[in-house]
Amino acid sequence: MASLESDERNIIEAEEINWRLIVYPILAIAVLLLGGFGIYYYQLNQREQAEEQAQAALSTAKTPADMAKVADQFPDTTQASVALMRAADLSFTQKDYPTALKDYQSVIDAKQSPQELRDSAQLGLASTQEASGKADDAIQTYLIVAHKGNHSAFAPVAFHQVAAIYASRQDKTNETQILQQAVQLGGNSPFVKEAADQLKQLAPASAPTGTGGTSSNVAPTP
Repeated sequence: MASLESDERNIIEAEEINWRLIVYPILAIAVLLLGGFGIYYYQLNQREQAEEQAQAALSTAKTPADMAKVADQFPDTTQASVALMRAADLSFTQKDYPTALKDYQSVIDAKQSPQELRDSAQLGLASTQEASGKADDAIQTYLIVAHKGNHSAFAPVAFHQVAAIYASRQDKTNETQILQQAVQLGGNSPFVKEAADQLKQLAPASAPTGTGGTSSNVAPTP
């Protein structure tokens, strides 16, 4: 009987040990998960507060310098990119092209900038290059957005601007190619519709050949 009691006690102890091996890892994982969620929500709350504070500061900024200061005070926020975008736009309006170029580029390079804001900054950068007399650089910058096609809502605008540069140079070959690419975007953009209209104007009229006004693609009557 003593031998049987000893065996039963060993079985019970083994069961207790196995139970602990199961429960303790689960508890440890639960603690880690709870801690991870706590850190995540804390960081999320901190980011939201930073965005709100940056937005409030930006609402009182009046000059490009003030707006750039907001971006410096609240780095890694979306509002920082918005502040730099506004600063760049205002600098462009004031014809301070070096500052506009710098701020537009900062928006493009910022990881926290939404893609739409980056594309808009790309167009701003190209416009500034064009206004600075660097039309060739502007074309290449516009085309970065244009070649995104339907992945960017700004692509039709970018194609339109490039076509306008070629039109100002009376370079009908490149203008036609750009307009054709714009039309291929499709959709309801007014810039796409305008590109189609411009293509019709650029298309050479078929010149009549032969006598009696007979066109070259019409078979002669036997």
